[in-house]
Amino acid sequence: MQRGLKMLRTSFLVSTIIVTLLLSDRADAQANANAVTGASDAFGFRNGDESVGIYDETSVRGFSLEAAGNYRVNGSYFVKNSGVSAFFLESNTVQIGYNTFGVVLPGPSGIVNYRLRDPARGEPSSITAGFDVFGQPYAELLLKHRTADNRASFSIGVGRVFNVRDVQGGRGGESLLVAGTGRLTLGSLIARVFGGEYQYERAGQFRVVPAAEGLPPQIGRGRYLGQDWAREKGQRRIAGALLDAQIAPRAGVGATLIFSQEDPSRGFTQLIQSPDASRISGSLMIALPQQRSTAWSGELRAHWQLGSGQFAHRFDLTIRGREQRGRIGGATIVPLGASDFGERPEPAPMPMLDDGDARLRDAVSQYGFGLGYRASWQDRLRVNLGLLRTDYTKRFLGADGTMHESGARPWLYNAGLAWDVQRALQLYGSYSRGLEEAGVAPSVASNRNEVLNAIIVTQRELGIRYAPGPSMSFVLAGFDTRKPYAGIDGTTGAYRFLGQVRHRGIEASLSARPVPGLSIVLGGVVLDPRLIAADTEGLGRRPVGVPSLRAIANMDYALPGVPGLSLDIGFTHVGNRPARSRKTGLGAEQLMVDAMTSINLGLRYNFKIARQGFVLRAQLLNAFNQYSWDINASETLAYSPPRRARLVLTALF
Repeated sequence: MQRGLKMLRTSFLVSTIIVTLLLSDRADAQANANAVTGASDAFGFRNGDESVGIYDETSVRGFSLEAAGNYRVNGSYFVKNSGVSAFFLESNTVQIGYNTFGVVLPGPSGIVNYRLRDPARGEPSSITAGFDVFGQPYAELLLKHRTADNRASFSIGVGRVFNVRDVQGGRGGESLLVAGTGRLTLGSLIARVFGGEYQYERAGQFRVVPAAEGLPPQIGRGRYLGQDWAREKGQRRIAGALLDAQIAPRAGVGATLIFSQEDPSRGFTQLIQSPDASRISGSLMIALPQQRSTAWSGELRAHWQLGSGQFAHRFDLTIRGREQRGRIGGATIVPLGASDFGERPEPAPMPMLDDGDARLRDAVSQYGFGLGYRASWQDRLRVNLGLLRTDYTKRFLGADGTMHESGARPWLYNAGLAWDVQRALQLYGSYSRGLEEAGVAPSVASNRNEVLNAIIVTQRELGIRYAPGPSMSFVLAGFDTRKPYAGIDGTTGAYRFLGQVRHRGIEASLSARPVPGLSIVLGGVVLDPRLIAADTEGLGRRPVGVPSLRAIANMDYALPGVPGLSLDIGFTHVGNRPARSRKTGLGAEQLMVDAMTSINLGLRYNFKIARQGFVLRAQLLNAFNQYSWDINASETLAYSPPRRARLVLTALF
C-alpha cells in the first residue's frame, strides 16, 4: 500500500511537469537567480540555490552565525530554529562592517539577512527537473504571481528528491518540501506571511575521530560505511508573519512573529576511530530517539524620522523576545566492532529506540528593549548607535529531575561612524557588545544536543570602502572579535566553555563589472585566531576548525557571440586549521588539517523552443577532485566532497 502511494505521488509530479511543459507559452529572458551577478561584495550572498563569498552562515570571521543565532528576515529579528527555503526567500546576505550601518542593533559578529520573495508583475513561474549533486533526481514547481494593481503577490513551491544520495554513499531516502510566501497591501498596511514544511528520510552520516598524533589515512569517497537500519527521519517547519504600517509621513510601526521547529524522529551518527598500525579501527553508532526543538520569536518596532536635506535623523524603538524549548537525550550506543579502516563494519542488531527516553528538557527565555539612532549629515557623515537591555534565562532539567537555571541581564550597545572622505571613498569604524548564542553540543559530545548558555561578544573594526560607481566596490577592513570559546573537554567528553578566544584579522572584497557581460567577485580574509585565556591545561593556541586564510575568486561571463550563454568559474582556498583543541602527544603543537583549493566550473544557457523559455544549468564542482578532511567543533573529521556534476533544466511559464 505504501509503495503504491509513493508511485502515485511520483506519477502525479511527473505528469505535472509534462503538462506544464506542453501548455506553457510565456518565457523570461533571465535564468534563475545568479549569485555572482547579484552580489554587491564578496562577504557572502546566496541567490536561489547558489552562493558566493568568503563567508556564509557557518563561518564569518571564523565564527558561526548559525550557532550565534544572528538572523533577520526583511531586517526584522527572529530565531531560526529550523531550515528555510528558496521557495519563500529571494536571497540572503551576510552583513558585516560597512553593510551594518543600515541595520538596527546589529550583532557584533554580523548578521544573516533573509529577503522574502515579492514577485514582480509578470515575473514567470518555473518548473525544474534534473540531477543534483551525487546523481539525486529531483523536481521543483514554483508558482509566482502579482496582481495588476500591485496590492498582492505570492510565491509557492513544492519540491521532491526521489532518491536522496549523499557524499558518503548513502542513498535510497526521499524528501518533500512545500513552502511559500504572500504579501497583501491595504493602504498604509503591508502584511507578509511565509511558511514551509520539510520531510526527509536519509542515511545517517559517519565521522572519524582523529588520533592525537596524526590524521587518519585517506579512505575511498562515496562508499557507504553505515548500517542499513541507520535511516534518519524527521521534519522541519517554519511559519511567520510580518506587519508594517506607516502611521504618519515620518513614522511607522511593525510587528513580527515566527514559529520555527526542528523535529527529528530518528538520528544516527557513526563514529570511526583512527586506525592502528595494521589499519584496524573500531566504530560505534550513536542512535537518538525523537528529539524536538521549538522556538517562538518576534519583535514590536516603531520608528520616527526627523530632519531632512543636510541633516536627517531616525529613531528605532524595538521590543524583542523569544521562547525556546527542547526535548533531548535518550541516546543508545551500539558497538560495531573492529574492521579494516575505510571498510564497512559487519551488520549489527538494530537498537530499540523509545521516544520516552528523551527525558532531558532545555528551555530559554529572552526579552529585550532597545533604542537605535541613525543619522546622516550632508551625505558625508553617517552614524549608527544602539542600546539594548536584555533579560536572558536558561533552564535545564536533568534526567534526575534536578532543575538548573542561569541567566543574565546585560546592557548591550553598538556605535558606528562612516565618513565620506571623497565622493567615492569612505572611512568607517565601529564597536559593539552583544549577547549571542554559543551553539548546541554536537551529537558526539557526552551532553549531546544541550544548548549552551548565551555569551557576551565584543567586536571593534576599522575599514575603508571605495566605490567609484555602480559597477565597482572595494572594501578593506581590520577587526578584532572576542568571545568565550566552547569545545570538547578532553577529560569528560562534554561540550563546554574552555576559555576565551580572540579573532583578529584583515578582510578584503572586490566586486566589479569591468566590461559588459563580465562580473567578478574576489575576496579573502587573513585571520589570527587565538585562545587568549584557557581554564584547561594542554590546550593549543588556535580554536578548532578555524583557518588562518580563506580566499575566493568568482567570474561569470556572458558570451557576446552566443546570446543567452554564460560561463562561470569559482576558486576557493581554505588554509590549514586545527583538528583538535589539545596539543599532540609530543606536547608541542596541535594536530592540523591541510589546506585545500577547489575549482568549480559551470554554464547557464537561456533559450527558447517553440516560444517556450528554458534555462539549462550545468556545473562541475571540485573539478580537479581535491581531497581534504573537514573538521568541525566536535573535533571529528569527514572527507570533503569529491568531483561531482549537477545538471538541471528549468522551464519558465
